[in-house]
Amino acid sequence: MVQGSSLKSSLSLTLLLAVLLITVSFMAACANAKQSVCEITNPALKAMPPVQVTLTRGDGTTYSLQAKLADNNATRAAGFQRVCESTIKKTPILFVFQREVVPSFHMNNVVAPIDIAFIKKDSKIDVIHGMQPYSVVSLKKPLYSSNQPIIAALETYRGFYSDHNIDLDSKVSWVVLDQQSGERLNPSEHPNPGEHSNQNNDD
Repeated sequence: MVQGSSLKSSLSLTLLLAVLLITVSFMAACANAKQSVCEITNPALKAMPPVQVTLTRGDGTTYSLQAKLADNNATRAAGFQRVCESTIKKTPILFVFQREVVPSFHMNNVVAPIDIAFIKKDSKIDVIHGMQPYSVVSLKKPLYSSNQPIIAALETYRGFYSDHNIDLDSKVSWVVLDQQSGERLNPSEHPNPGEHSNQNNDD
């Protein structure tokens, strides 16, 4: 009886390990497939105008970058969906809203982890979240939201904010650029809540 029980336990353990191996292989295959069908760019990303973003740390030092501007329903809905990780790493997206909102962001069809900073009307960062791609076997697909009403959100590659020492003491402002020339647009041509909020909240 002891030997029979031992053999049965051994077979059960072997079966369990086999199932785990198959599951891991399946998930890896799905991840590779998702990455292989990603796009370097797409019409939605191309339609987003360039924007110069300046992040000012609590000590007054700054870091500037060029991003894409998603300021309408179509571009905000598209975001980084189906975009390759290499593009996410070099092309941040600034989501701008016409009024204060408490939005919920998801990771449907996003192939790589990203960080998101929610920006309040006073230009300060409300919260920074690390967002994970949804697993094919996950039953729960979390949404990511701000704690307070915000006017913008900056999505970047995972680790961007820690890499550049950007935290909740930092402020974010931006200037919209012409898509062809790269020159700064006249504010009347493209209203800029970020620039406006900084003008009203300089220390």
